[in-house]
Amino acid sequence: MAILGGCSRGSASHTFMAPAMVAPKQRALAAADRSTLSREHSATIDVPESELETQFRRVVARCTSDSDHHCTILQSDLSTGQLPSGLIKLRIDPDAVEDLVTFVAGLGRLEHRSTSVEDLADSIQDTQSRIEMLTNYRKQLLALQAKAATNVDAAIKIASELSTVQTDLERATGEAAYQTKRVTTDVVTLSLAVAEQRAFWRPVREAFRDFLGNLSNGVSQAITAVAYIVPWLFVVLPGLYLLRFLWRRRGR
Repeated sequence: MAILGGCSRGSASHTFMAPAMVAPKQRALAAADRSTLSREHSATIDVPESELETQFRRVVARCTSDSDHHCTILQSDLSTGQLPSGLIKLRIDPDAVEDLVTFVAGLGRLEHRSTSVEDLADSIQDTQSRIEMLTNYRKQLLALQAKAATNVDAAIKIASELSTVQTDLERATGEAAYQTKRVTTDVVTLSLAVAEQRAFWRPVREAFRDFLGNLSNGVSQAITAVAYIVPWLFVVLPGLYLLRFLWRRRGR
């Protein structure tokens, strides 16, 4: 018995450069709507290259220590190579998002901020209806199983159907739990970029560091080119000599 999920009622997105001030009445309305709304936030902060790793670890430490707001890191990536950058994706209580973004923005300069909202009302309703239907069906099967205790064939068929229903019910329950998590907590993606504050001498150091490797590649490519050219010399040079001979003979 397959589990069918409903389509979301709608989605919306908006972009802004700084946290907006929300009136108390609007906050109350937003809190009332939160039962079916799922929000995802993203922010890009430009930090000095020399401080990238330090600031990255500060953000990670802040989240891991914030148990009061159920902050959980979903993904963290740090690159200090030729394209230094950091990315932290986390889940946190909605009322702690602004404080978190403000904290991270204070580590450098806020370049971009966006929020997307998805209404899960239809999906939640479909899942709950599915759970109720499966629960009632399981009760009916249990009642039939009790009556068919002496009928071996019927008991086997009912047990098989009960197994299928139980699997579908567990899947639907897990989906409902995930939907609850999506509407009770927000996902925040924080990108630490080194766009305008990159170390001045880093490209020079990288060029010197890669010099021997680039030289080796250049020599290998030159040798390869010679290897391709040499066989043609045995064709081209005799051909040129023959043409020269014929031209002189014609001139006579």
